[in-house]
Amino acid sequence: MTESPRLRRPDRKSKTEAFKVWGPLLAVAAIGFGIAIAKLEPPPPRVLTIAAGAPGGAYHTYAERYREILARDGFELQVLTTGGSIDNLQHLREGTASLAILQGGIRSQDEGSDSTTELESIASIFFEPVWVFHRAGRPLELLSDLAGRSIAVGPPGSGIRVLATQLLADNGIDQTNTELHALSSLEAAAALGDGSIDAAIFVTSTEASYIEQLIRHDDIELFSVRRSLAYRKNHPFLSPVLLGQGVLDINNDLPRNDVTLVAAAASLVASSELHHALVPLLLAALHEVHGGTDLLQSSQSFPAVDYVEFPLKAEAEHYLINGPSFLHRYLSFRVATVIDRLKILLLPLITLLIPVFKTAPPIYRWRIRSKIYRWYEDLRWADEVLHRPATTEELATHREAVRQLEREVAQVSVPLSYMDEYYSLRVHLQLIRSKLEQREPVDAQTMESDLPATDSEA
Repeated sequence: MTESPRLRRPDRKSKTEAFKVWGPLLAVAAIGFGIAIAKLEPPPPRVLTIAAGAPGGAYHTYAERYREILARDGFELQVLTTGGSIDNLQHLREGTASLAILQGGIRSQDEGSDSTTELESIASIFFEPVWVFHRAGRPLELLSDLAGRSIAVGPPGSGIRVLATQLLADNGIDQTNTELHALSSLEAAAALGDGSIDAAIFVTSTEASYIEQLIRHDDIELFSVRRSLAYRKNHPFLSPVLLGQGVLDINNDLPRNDVTLVAAAASLVASSELHHALVPLLLAALHEVHGGTDLLQSSQSFPAVDYVEFPLKAEAEHYLINGPSFLHRYLSFRVATVIDRLKILLLPLITLLIPVFKTAPPIYRWRIRSKIYRWYEDLRWADEVLHRPATTEELATHREAVRQLEREVAQVSVPLSYMDEYYSLRVHLQLIRSKLEQREPVDAQTMESDLPATDSEA
């Protein structure tokens, strides 16, 4: 038994017809989309530089932690060793660093700068208390009692020196009546420990290793500020904070009393040319490093929008207030950044596709309708032979033409909205073919005799 052949939907020509319509329009849209991609903002750089102070200091320690976190996402953070906040600020201004950690109150040192480089804050990241340590044995009720003693106030170019000299000046202390030493933090801690100097002023976070070492030293005492609100009035960037008794070491009760300190808030500052896509990456690192609990009793949580001295970058403000975007919350930074960049192309893509989807269907319908009309034109040519005498050769030619037209029409799939015209055409084809097959031919002599006579013949 012979197996009956399967019916196959003959839509190949319909697909070809659709491609002829949609292909050129989509090609134009693709070219326009390619031009838009070429104009797209470049991806963020993979290498950044941060000005981070001296090794062993809190700034440098934090910068190294940022470097490790950013490396997980394939970014290289180069940590630049500097002399302190003033030096960091200079690196930002000169463009040798794209990021820097700056101490609160430093902007006053930048007033009158002729640099055209605009700076923007990413966030304030931690409090930096002003630590005043002095040798035990001589009471210290007020900072003015340091007059006449030898004091380490930080090296030139450091934020420590700027703030220390400001606070000492509030108490009438300067180089004319007191011996001020330009020592780094590590040098000052060592000199204070061996008795080479009487006091030292530090501006650093509780993370600095030498702070706990000095608090543990039996011959060194930590000064508790009694006029913290007065200092805040003179210097609005300062905030009173409390170092609670025993928070450093509850077993050894360090410190042995509650200590009131004034603190400036350190901030991460960037050049305005920093790629905006890097802001979520940097803030995620800041949250990981600074988002935990702090030894200082304060209602402020970091990173924060408060205490910044340079204008806050718009993307950073949105992140800090509203949290990470949907993409950055659930996707890796690299994937989220690519999608975030490409979504900007949605508007031009939609703008290009709307006319395509509006234009293509009418063109497609017009092509199908015109093809049906052309078939009818061929069918009318075949129909003409039925209204006059025709020879065997003429009838055979017309019959073959109609059969070929039937085969062509049978292989075409048309939209449903045109099925009535399509099937009408097929019915008419069958009708004409049937009449042509029933038509009897006439010979050439008969056709000549049926022709009207000319004047000469008459």
